Amino acid sequence: MNPKEKIDKIGKWSESKLGLLKKYLEAYTKIMKNRNWCKGYYYIDAFAGTGKPQAKDEERFIDGSPRCALTIKNPFTGYFFIEKNKWRIEKLRLIKKEFEQASIEIFEGDCNEILAKKLIPLFPYNSFRRALLFLDPFGMSIGWDIIAQAARTQAIEIILNMPIMAMNRACLLNNPDNLSERSIEMMNNFWGNDDWQKIVYSNVLTLFGTAKIKNCIDSKELSNYFVQRLGIVFGCVSRPLIMRNSKNSPLYCLIFAGHNKTAKGIIESIFGHFEKS
Repeated sequence: MNPKEKIDKIGKWSESKLGLLKKYLEAYTKIMKNRNWCKGYYYIDAFAGTGKPQAKDEERFIDGSPRCALTIKNPFTGYFFIEKNKWRIEKLRLIKKEFEQASIEIFEGDCNEILAKKLIPLFPYNSFRRALLFLDPFGMSIGWDIIAQAARTQAIEIILNMPIMAMNRACLLNNPDNLSERSIEMMNNFWGNDDWQKIVYSNVLTLFGTAKIKNCIDSKELSNYFVQRLGIVFGCVSRPLIMRNSKNSPLYCLIFAGHNKTAKGIIESIFGHFEKS
């Protein structure tokens, strides 16, 4: 490998995430291939990356989410990969050549705009096409409007990687006076409103007047609140699966949201087996 070549590197927790994703994709396509009414089922990867990241602690490359979707037993009808970085786009094009038998479209740009204008509109409920949308954002770079738009189709289900650590670093500060306008804007965009502030902070009366303090809320509680939020637009939302690093710090959590109880049951079973392992 060229030492100057750009690569993505991921930790073991990300490998676990990808393994869980692939297990669900296997289950999803096994079911969908037998749905005679279905005119096609598609995989949408909103933050596709290079498709083949390197393990942080080893000279070893791993199947990223695009390759996970492309190497399952029962393939999807088609694949949509979105990426904004040109060097990652080039690596995705190599994957497209490798899997030339698959119907792959690569989109370069901001996933919020591409999803809203080009991809989600492909799946009205009465089209008899269905899609699985994988949202694994860098920070809080996906908007609630996109999640809600996908939910309204009733034809798209999502697996969301909720970026807990990014939220903690940018928005969930012990001193709310240190919150920047940019951080508040990002969190409002992800959450869809500013209700998160009522969850995270409380106004208390002090000798000097009213002050805002941080509530004692952990990552599981925060993710459970977001599950409730997802439940407003999706009929079936899984419990969150917290993913932690080697220091046991919560990095993110995986959440499924869709309109099918069977799908919810499958992914919660996958989550449960992982937690017991």
